[in-house]
Amino acid sequence: MATLELQQVKCPSCGRVITSFNPFQSEVECPYCHNKAFNPLITAKQIPVPERIIPFKTSQEDFEKKLIEVLVDTDFVPVDVFDHIQANDVVKAYLPMYLYEGKYQASWNCQVGYKTQEASKSGDNVEIKTVTRYQPANGVSNGQFSFLCLAYEGQDVPEELQTFTTTFPYSVMDSKAYDPALLNLDVDKDLQTVALNADSDLVWNKWGQRLVDRLAYESAEEQVKGQDIKDFRCSSNYDLKTEGKFIMVPFWFVYYTYKGQQYYFLMDGLGANGDYTNPEDAEQLKKANTFNTIEKVVKWSWPLAIVMWFIINFTACWITLLVWLVAWLGVKITFSTLLKSMHKASRQQRLDAAAKL
Repeated sequence: MATLELQQVKCPSCGRVITSFNPFQSEVECPYCHNKAFNPLITAKQIPVPERIIPFKTSQEDFEKKLIEVLVDTDFVPVDVFDHIQANDVVKAYLPMYLYEGKYQASWNCQVGYKTQEASKSGDNVEIKTVTRYQPANGVSNGQFSFLCLAYEGQDVPEELQTFTTTFPYSVMDSKAYDPALLNLDVDKDLQTVALNADSDLVWNKWGQRLVDRLAYESAEEQVKGQDIKDFRCSSNYDLKTEGKFIMVPFWFVYYTYKGQQYYFLMDGLGANGDYTNPEDAEQLKKANTFNTIEKVVKWSWPLAIVMWFIINFTACWITLLVWLVAWLGVKITFSTLLKSMHKASRQQRLDAAAKL
């Protein structure tokens, strides 16, 4: 069996294994904690040659544009967030994944409701009522599936990156027969990866079969969508045509630290899917919470009108109610305007700061 040789070194700070297609230099920076190792002890790791590879369709510039777009447009992100993200912290990686393809079939049954009119007699009177009755229904749905599952289990890949890549849609048009030249190792000196270490059958049993069952169930549900149903049951079976074909799949990611807390931004190499966490500005949140509290207090002060009714008279009640309505609308509009102004100013500051990334 043909194999690839990967170069591995354990980060002395966070303990994760850093894996590269190329031999490490005398200095290695961990893509997760960004601590540097000098003259690290390198271990060679042999893995099977992938059957196929999905080349990157996006550049680092595309990734940075998406990161900036999301962090600029997300409210309550601190204005100095980009001071903590450096362009050289961005990691370009290929992760090992298994391809599963096949067909599924779902058999379902349930009770479907329908409206009917029934007469009921009470003395000399006859009343016509519209009632809902249920009758049995069943059917079969089928379809094809094609998806990727991460071919790795362990602690060297952060939990959120594993979750993001656990099951992924497969792009047939972007997949190519494996060719080392597609890795662009001459250009991408720091291209990262992890070593394939999971059995394809175990991965299927853990993730794949569950996903196919869900696809079958959703397909069956679609056939009775919009109807009044109860006691819905569904059973499924599948025919697995491609089981665990080894494919290298591209991803971008960056990890950064803000006030002692780690955050991340992830995107696949085709630019179709992403995930992220972000820090929040405590002062902006405090101000928004204050606005919200004041608005709630004013909103729920209307019972004062009832008190005025009992203490004074009905006229005082209506005057109090009118004053309350004006006050509540005034507070609501004012605070909404202030929040919009705060978010607009914050977005502009982040946008200006992003220009330095």
